[in-house]
Amino acid sequence: MSGTENVPGETAASLRGQVALVTGAGRGLGRLLALRLAEEGMAVGLVGRDRRSLDDTAGACARHGPGTVVALADVRCPKETRQAVRDVQTALGPVDLLVNNAGLVDRGELPFWEADPDHWWDVYETNVRGTVNACRAIAPEMVRRRSGRIVNVNSILAVRTDPRYSAYSGSKAALLALTGVLADSLHAHGVHLFDLSPGMVRTDMTLGMAICDGREDWTDPARFLAAAVRLARGELDPLAGRFLHAGNDDLDALLAAADRMRADGARTLRLRAHGPADPAG
Repeated sequence: MSGTENVPGETAASLRGQVALVTGAGRGLGRLLALRLAEEGMAVGLVGRDRRSLDDTAGACARHGPGTVVALADVRCPKETRQAVRDVQTALGPVDLLVNNAGLVDRGELPFWEADPDHWWDVYETNVRGTVNACRAIAPEMVRRRSGRIVNVNSILAVRTDPRYSAYSGSKAALLALTGVLADSLHAHGVHLFDLSPGMVRTDMTLGMAICDGREDWTDPARFLAAAVRLARGELDPLAGRFLHAGNDDLDALLAAADRMRADGARTLRLRAHGPADPAG
């Protein structure tokens, strides 16, 4: 079995009865993931800014039986995010899985010095501040319960930067740094934090990116969805704090190497030393 396949069986931990909250759930990867989690038996809270698209996702999720609730919020706003979390918790119960999926990408793909500054900050704040706001709204309850998982939807552009995407690349690298700061302290309280890159999945957002012009080798979204389900089930908890790439990684091989990876800091954002005496190493 490859690291991203999901083979149903009696040994797989059931997600039935658990609650997920997905930001940016109205379209793209957020919608696909919400549907998959509902299929797995999770009740799903759908957070975003577009009521129509969220309602459409909710209707599709409801066909699988578990509870579904829509909560309108701009995740850049702490107050709106906190209220959305309260609405989900009131309707469905405590959140077991938070997926920070809401995100934007640079428009026009211009050099940093030519980019529209307002849009640049919209991208950065959505991707970083939105993630922080959702984590701050949900993590304290997870810590109190000593149980929970947080998945930040990241990108390979966090580590393989492209100057056309300065806000997007910078924001995704910031999430890697945030995970490096928070993962161990959250783990001590029973909460597992992950960065998961889906690869280049064909969505409205990626179709509008110049980097994807003419692309034919799209990542099968099933790989991302299967990896996210494994994270939700707790199968990949030893890899908490690591950068995982659903499009390329053999997650079972990474699991086998989890102790070594944790010891040497593999798959985390850090400076590369220029020599053995470099204090930054």
